Amino acid sequence: MKRHWSPSDVLPHRPPMLLLSRVVSWGAGTLVGEVNVAGDSPFVEPGLGVPRWLALEYMAQAVGALDGIRQRESGHPAPPGYLLGTRRLHDIGGYFATGATLRITVEEILQGDNGLGVYSCRLDEGERSLSCRLTVYRPPASGVQPRA
Repeated sequence: MKRHWSPSDVLPHRPPMLLLSRVVSWGAGTLVGEVNVAGDSPFVEPGLGVPRWLALEYMAQAVGALDGIRQRESGHPAPPGYLLGTRRLHDIGGYFATGATLRITVEEILQGDNGLGVYSCRLDEGERSLSCRLTVYRPPASGVQPRA
């Protein structure tokens, strides 16, 4: 039986920067999470909502949650990671309405022994969706950087 993980169990973030609301499901190399766009988010622009460019951070936290689950299930703490870049992210103008629930799906494409990873990400907001590829880095647990 799979354990239920909350974002605070598997991410090093804490409020107000813990933006992923819940882990819905996960499997080998995949995770589905949700974000409730809260009216008290530090990113809310009154009368408008939360800027859509924040989708990048929502997706990055979903990627981090997938890695955090793997680390925690191996008996290690949830490590910090770094977003290095993105490709093919379009249509980020506008706002997410407060009260909306956003669904994020991530799929691992590549995870190197050197800590570099590439993930396919999709954020669904009702009829609209955003997708991209994220490149991330998690330092080795020992803190020692691998040699090139």
